[in-house]
Amino acid sequence: MDEIVVKMHFVDWVVVAIYIAFMLFVGFYFSKKKKGFDDYFMAGRSLTAPLLVGTLVSTFYGLDTLFGTSEVGFYEGISGFFAYSLPYTALYIIMAFLAPKFKKVFPEGTTMQEITFKKYGKFAGVMASIAAFLYSTNTMEMMGIGFVLNLITGLPIWAGTLIGAVIVIIYTWTGGLWAVTMTDFIQFISMMITVGIALIIGWKAVGGFDQVMVGLSEWVGSAEDASYFFSAGAGYLTPWTLVAYAITSLAVLAEPAFFQRLFASAGPKEIQKAFGAGVPMWLSFDWAVTFLGILGAAAIGLGIIPEVEANQALFAVAGQYLPVGLLGVFLAGVLACAMSTADSYFLVAGGVVGYDIYKNLIRPDASSEKVERVTKIGMLCSAALSLFLAFTFERIMEIWVFQATVIVTTCLIPVYFGAFSKKPVKKAAGVVATTVGLVFSLGYYIWTNYFGTWSEDWAVYVIKIGNIELWQEYGILIITPIVLILYLIVNAVAKETVKEVK
Repeated sequence: MDEIVVKMHFVDWVVVAIYIAFMLFVGFYFSKKKKGFDDYFMAGRSLTAPLLVGTLVSTFYGLDTLFGTSEVGFYEGISGFFAYSLPYTALYIIMAFLAPKFKKVFPEGTTMQEITFKKYGKFAGVMASIAAFLYSTNTMEMMGIGFVLNLITGLPIWAGTLIGAVIVIIYTWTGGLWAVTMTDFIQFISMMITVGIALIIGWKAVGGFDQVMVGLSEWVGSAEDASYFFSAGAGYLTPWTLVAYAITSLAVLAEPAFFQRLFASAGPKEIQKAFGAGVPMWLSFDWAVTFLGILGAAAIGLGIIPEVEANQALFAVAGQYLPVGLLGVFLAGVLACAMSTADSYFLVAGGVVGYDIYKNLIRPDASSEKVERVTKIGMLCSAALSLFLAFTFERIMEIWVFQATVIVTTCLIPVYFGAFSKKPVKKAAGVVATTVGLVFSLGYYIWTNYFGTWSEDWAVYVIKIGNIELWQEYGILIITPIVLILYLIVNAVAKETVKEVK
C-alpha cells in the first residue's frame, strides 16, 4: 500500500458513509417519480434558479479545479487565480447573457449537438456528437476519486477509481437529471462550506498572514522573495500562456452539460438568474482553493506538515487542523466535487448515445422509454471509456487539454453561427467545420503525444519544427482560427441553403 497522507477517524468514515448512502437514496427516490425520457434527461424542463445554481456551480467545479487550482496556488500563489480563474469567470458572465437567448431560439431544445443536426444535417450532427461524447467522459473525475481514496486509505488508485465510478453510475442511472440536480445541490453546499471552513480554520491555526509569510519564506529559501505569492503577475505567466488559458476557457461556451441545464430550465429568466448568482460563487471557490494551496506551502515551511506533493498539500493541511467529524465532512465535500461533475457528464454522454444518435439517426419514432434505455446504455459506455482512459493516462491535465480542444474546435463555431447568424447558414460550412475541428484536434493530440518530446521544465509534450516549439496546449490556438476561416469561406461560396432538419 502507498503512504497514507491523511488518517481518518472512525467517526469521519461514518460521516462519509452516511453521505454516500444519502446520494444513493436520492437516486432511487427519484427513479420512482420520473415518467419517460423527458423527465429522466430533462427533469421535466422545470428547473428553477436555486436548483440551477447548485447544479451549474458544482458540475463545472470538480477535482480538477480543487487539485489543479490549489497546486498552482502552492507554486505560484495568487497569480494562478488570475491566470486560470478570471478567464473562465469572464466566459461565465458571457454565458449568463447567451443562455437565455439559446432558450428562446430553441425552446424545445435538448442538447447542444441538436443545433448542428437541425442547422447542418446528420453528418455535422454526428461529428458534434462524437466531440460531445469524448468531452463528457469522466476520466479526470474518476482519476481524482482514485487519487483521493489512495491518499486516505492507501488503496491502489485503480481500485479507488473503480469504486467511484460504480457509486456515481448507480444513482445517476436510477434517477436521471432530477437525481443529478438534487444531489448536485447538496454537493454544492457541501463543497462550498467545507472548503471555506478548512481555509478559515487552517489560516487562523497557522497564525494568520504574518506566519504564513514566515512559512513561505522558509519554503522558498533565502534565494527568493516569498512576496511573489501575493503578486498577480508572478511565476511563469507570459502573454502566450495567458492567451492559451483564455482560449481554453472557451470550452465554457460549448459545454454540453451547461446546454442541457439551460434547455431543462423553467424559462430564460431562471437560467440567467442562475448564472448571475453562480459567478461570485465560482470566484469564491477558486479564491479559497488558491489560498489553501498557499497555506499548504507555508505549512511545509513551518514544519507543520511533512514535505508532500503539491496536490497532496490541501489534504495534509485539512488532516492537520480539522477536528474529528469535520474532517469527514471535508472529505465528503471533496468527494462531492468529483461526484457532482461525474454524474452530470455520465448523463450528458448517455444523452449523446440515446437522444442524438439513436433518436435522431437510427429510430426517430422510438418511444420515450426506449430512448431512456439506450441513454442508460450510453452512460455505461461512457463509464467504460472513462475507466479505460483513467488506467491508460497518468496526468489529469493531459486529458483536460485534449477534451477542451476537441469540444471548442468541433462545436463552438458551427453552433453559434447556426443559432445566431442573421444570414443563411450553409450545410457544407457546418460539415467542414465539425469535420476539420474533430479530425485536426484528434490528429494534433496524437502527433504531440506520441511523436513529441516530453519537457521536464514545463511538464508538457513539445513538437520542435526548426526553431519553433509547438506545445500540446497550442492545438486549440492553432485549430480554432483554421476552423473559423474555413467555415466563413465555405458558408460564403456554398450554394445550398440549409433547410432546418426536424
